[in-house]
Amino acid sequence: MGCGFCEAALSNTVGTLVVGCVVKPVGRQLDYVRRFHDNVAKLREKKRELADARDRLLHKIEDAKNRLLQIENDVQNLQSRADETLSDMGTLEEEIQLNKRCLNWCPNWSWRYQLSKKAMKKIQDISELLDKFGQLGPVGYSAPTALPTIDFLCSKEFVFSKSSETAFYQIIEALKDENINMIGLWGIGGVGKTTLAREVGSQAQKLKLFNKVVITVVSQKPNFERIQDQIAQYIGFDMKNEQGRRSEQELWLRLKNEPRILIIVDDIWESINLKEKIGIPIGDDHKGCKVLLTTRRQQVCQAMDCQNVVQLGCLNDDEAWTLFEKKAGLDDFSDDSIKILANQIVKKCGGLPIAIVPLGSALKGKTHHEWQAAYRRLKDRRLTEIEDVNEENAYVCLEASFDYLKNMKTKTCFLLCSLFPEDDEVYVENLVGYAWGLELYKGMDSIKDVRSEVLASIETLKNSGLLLDCGERHVKMHDVVHQFALWIASSRKGISFGTVETLPMDESFKHYTAISFNTDQTDELPKGVGFPYLKLLLLGGNRFMETSSEFFEGMKALLVCALNHLLISLSTFQFHMNLQTLYLIDCKLSDISMLGKLRTLHILSLSRSDITELPTEAGDLENLRLLDLSYCYELRRITPNLIRRLSNLEELYLHGCSSLKWATENSTKRESYSSLSELNLLPKLVVISLDISSEHFLDGFVFRRLWSFDVCIGIKRERRYLKRDLETCPISRSLRIDKSVDACKQLFEDVESLQLNKVEGHPNLIPSLDLGFSKLTSLDLRWCHSMQCLIDALKQQVPITALSNLRKLSLSHMFHLEEMCNAPQPQGFLQKLEEVIVSDCGEMQVLFPITELRSIEQEGSGRYLSLQSLKVVEIERCNNLKYIFPMSVANSLGQLHTLKIKSCSQLEDIIQDRQVAYKCLLQSLREVSLIDLPQLKGKDRTDIVLTSPSLHVLEVRDCPQLTPFIVSTNIQELYFSKMTEKKQISNVTVPERRGGTSTYTEYLTISNFEELFEYPRYNLSSLERLTLSELTELLVIWSGPIHVEHFQNLTRLTVNDCKRLRYIFSPTVAQNLPQLWTLHISYCEELQQIIEKDQTPSQHHLQPICFPNLVTITIINCENLKCLFPITLAHGGLPNLWELCLERVSKLEQVFEGDETNLNKEEEKVICLPQLRTLVLDELPNLVSFSPVGYHFVFQPLRCLKVKGCPNITTRYSVDSKQSVHAKTQQTVISEANQLMKL
Repeated sequence: MGCGFCEAALSNTVGTLVVGCVVKPVGRQLDYVRRFHDNVAKLREKKRELADARDRLLHKIEDAKNRLLQIENDVQNLQSRADETLSDMGTLEEEIQLNKRCLNWCPNWSWRYQLSKKAMKKIQDISELLDKFGQLGPVGYSAPTALPTIDFLCSKEFVFSKSSETAFYQIIEALKDENINMIGLWGIGGVGKTTLAREVGSQAQKLKLFNKVVITVVSQKPNFERIQDQIAQYIGFDMKNEQGRRSEQELWLRLKNEPRILIIVDDIWESINLKEKIGIPIGDDHKGCKVLLTTRRQQVCQAMDCQNVVQLGCLNDDEAWTLFEKKAGLDDFSDDSIKILANQIVKKCGGLPIAIVPLGSALKGKTHHEWQAAYRRLKDRRLTEIEDVNEENAYVCLEASFDYLKNMKTKTCFLLCSLFPEDDEVYVENLVGYAWGLELYKGMDSIKDVRSEVLASIETLKNSGLLLDCGERHVKMHDVVHQFALWIASSRKGISFGTVETLPMDESFKHYTAISFNTDQTDELPKGVGFPYLKLLLLGGNRFMETSSEFFEGMKALLVCALNHLLISLSTFQFHMNLQTLYLIDCKLSDISMLGKLRTLHILSLSRSDITELPTEAGDLENLRLLDLSYCYELRRITPNLIRRLSNLEELYLHGCSSLKWATENSTKRESYSSLSELNLLPKLVVISLDISSEHFLDGFVFRRLWSFDVCIGIKRERRYLKRDLETCPISRSLRIDKSVDACKQLFEDVESLQLNKVEGHPNLIPSLDLGFSKLTSLDLRWCHSMQCLIDALKQQVPITALSNLRKLSLSHMFHLEEMCNAPQPQGFLQKLEEVIVSDCGEMQVLFPITELRSIEQEGSGRYLSLQSLKVVEIERCNNLKYIFPMSVANSLGQLHTLKIKSCSQLEDIIQDRQVAYKCLLQSLREVSLIDLPQLKGKDRTDIVLTSPSLHVLEVRDCPQLTPFIVSTNIQELYFSKMTEKKQISNVTVPERRGGTSTYTEYLTISNFEELFEYPRYNLSSLERLTLSELTELLVIWSGPIHVEHFQNLTRLTVNDCKRLRYIFSPTVAQNLPQLWTLHISYCEELQQIIEKDQTPSQHHLQPICFPNLVTITIINCENLKCLFPITLAHGGLPNLWELCLERVSKLEQVFEGDETNLNKEEEKVICLPQLRTLVLDELPNLVSFSPVGYHFVFQPLRCLKVKGCPNITTRYSVDSKQSVHAKTQQTVISEANQLMKL
């Protein structure tokens, strides 16, 4: 039966084959069926061969990738085909297995035919693939591998600090500027320059400013081939070819093919020619290529012609704490004692990430004792003794900066700065004295030259980030840098500097060559301490600490000694035969005659000491180069002929010696004083500072020409108290002269700061006193009645440099001064002027000169005055001025930020004949004050007077015609007074066009005023202070819908003499004043309510009103006010109120008003004003109660309670045993008046 079935099946199959393949050979078709098992077996063999070949190929590909080779395209294609074929094989095998399982006892010949045919086809395909495997060459080739994008290098934990955010946006803006191709980022080592540069690169790419961003590191010893390779890898370029290495020119050409590329050149230490040394095309070579370089040295940015230089500063306190907290693993649940120590540690780090990160990481998870130990070591400047904080990770950046300093003298200056107390400002002039005494610049013969060298070293240190600039002549060390400097001084061979904090000093200090010690905890210095190698000693005491010769006995090598605030006998130093520099600052001195024994002295300072006389013996100091007696207030006499004996003296400082007398023609022999004429007998004298009264001035004396001078004649110098103000300034050229200028005429050519008082007989400054004053930077003229102009160019030609460097000009009580220049001004006239202050110049009609436009045909375009540097203008009581600026200079006022004008009765406008809006002219104004200007007015409703977006402070008083005008929405302080015209406020939207697009900036138009802040669209969210005074028509300060943010920063509100004003706040405004601190209201006759009662309550208005930061409330002379606040406000709405003062409010009935009918008589509501210290209720004749019946006020911290002139008051005040004051209103009227209670 089975055989019959098989025969039938075969017959059917053959029939099918015959029918389906009429034209095909029947034998070949039958072979597929007959050889089915052979084909399947052969297919499996081929599959194994292909799998083996594919695996071998994968091994080769992996090996090539490990060697950073690029995989050939045909290899990748072959691998893909092999993978696909093997995948298809799996499917075919599944079909074969299924056929076997289903029909093993009686196969389906049609199915077997199809599978056998597929197997043969797959065998053929695999054979072809295997042939290709056999013909395959190398799978990879050597080619440049493009490095990952800049994102790869960016820290995922990067968080902006205030300094880094500012720097970031400055750099991004510079990258957007087509005219900038080189940007420099500099800052102290470890401050985060590299991290920020990487973040800039990442963001610049995301903003699509560049197609590619490349970063390369230069370091101290640049390897230019390595730098080129780094850049080349980013752009897929191989610096090697068959002939060897490609040139810089080839990299330059390849980079030019990149349309927009940013190259970050990190850690540059000195100027590099990027084109010649590396092959970077910038500027005209390739506009699409920009370079951002990072460096520790500012001068590198300058030397490499960076068009934009950005400094990256340290973290502020909050940012430093956040970083440290993160690294140390601190959170809200950390132990409070550890957090206190952590806070102190962070302060010692001074915002320097390079110190914060290793310290935080080292202390993470440590115990309280370990934290204490770490703080102790840090406090003692032993940072590297903290576990897990080694020298390398603590100081590696700073040490690299220090070691890079090529000049050993610069390194010594740096270490000298470490001898000053931590956080102290270092006065550079002290370093000059130390450098001279230590013979640091041996071979230089003048203090002036040594000073120049020291200043150059200081600039190098500042530019390297190792010193911080603290203004003129002062520098400072960052706390961590200070610790590093002391570490270097104590750890390097050949350097032995240090500071001492406790006495006595032990043996370990005996090898030191420089020591600093400051204390006010002891009155006596130890004896016999030794120090045979000590060359420099800095010692500070408390004015009660006494020195003795025993303390100095063993200091045989001492060259420099600087003592402050001590009791000193000059005999202490008699055996120090080599002492060259001696500073005795603010000391009580005895045995002053012993000075003559110190004949090796080159520099002597007795500044601020208590000496009354400089004795004859001081004339024996034949080697003395510098003598400083500044601010010796008790000094009355220098013995005659003493000064002339100091033949080597180069610098003499006598300023601030207000009691010092000089010999004159009228001096008697008993009054024997030194004479000014002795000064001109000193052949080497180049620097002098001197204060002398007119009565002691020698007739006929003329100063010879000096390199530096600070001379006051007849003008008393203000007494100085600040340390900085008491220090000498050897690099100044200043003259302050009362009445006669004859003695100083030879100094006029070099003078930089000049003050003249009551100088008569000179109708002008130039040419009467000098031809040009070309070096003058500050000019102050007072009460010079003869002077009619500064420059008179009508009769004599004036140099083109006249007043070209003037930066500050002050003119006061110059009653006959008419103008600055009476003819076409010199070419550079006032081009650097920054500040102008003019007062009481009644004849002045023109402040800044107008140059008439000359004939274009004859002489070309006219020369216009430019005030491009002007920042501050203050004018007062100049009654002939009709305007401040001529229109010809208005376009140059881009830097003007402060404008104050007061009591100029004829002033009509700020700018004469103005044809354009102020917004186009005064764009940088930050502070404006317009007071008592009766003629000042706006032209029409579209006239924009004050539209500077940067305007922060605006004061307008007694300007009745100045309406309307517009105020910037960035305003922080507003003052209005006596604005009388009846107009309403409105908002104006001012379009500003930039680059063809239109942006809209909101301004609030202010005139006078029935309603002040009316419309909802304005936003004064920056407003901090608002003062409204004498606005006679003002009915409403604010009305209409108010957004929450509109007055969110208002801290002070003052309203005075606004007679028609009915209320201060609308309920909406009252709910949105979170920062209000002071509320002062006075002389508002019609005022009835502080907060308007809402007639249409809504869900929003039902929200409780709260003034969370209100500290002071003062209400004076508001006769129609009947209550201060609703009682609901006292329920937690005044949590910080310190002072409440109500005076002469005649109709006031209750302070806090409420409904008594809703209260159960047995229920008493207790209300506490937790911070109230002062409560004054004075002259309130109608006051019935402080609060309604049933309310019990408690004032726990109250210190002053004054209730006076309140005859109808029913509120009782009492004091309990805890000194808390209680206020309760009684049902019955208490007639007792005039209560006065002071606690």
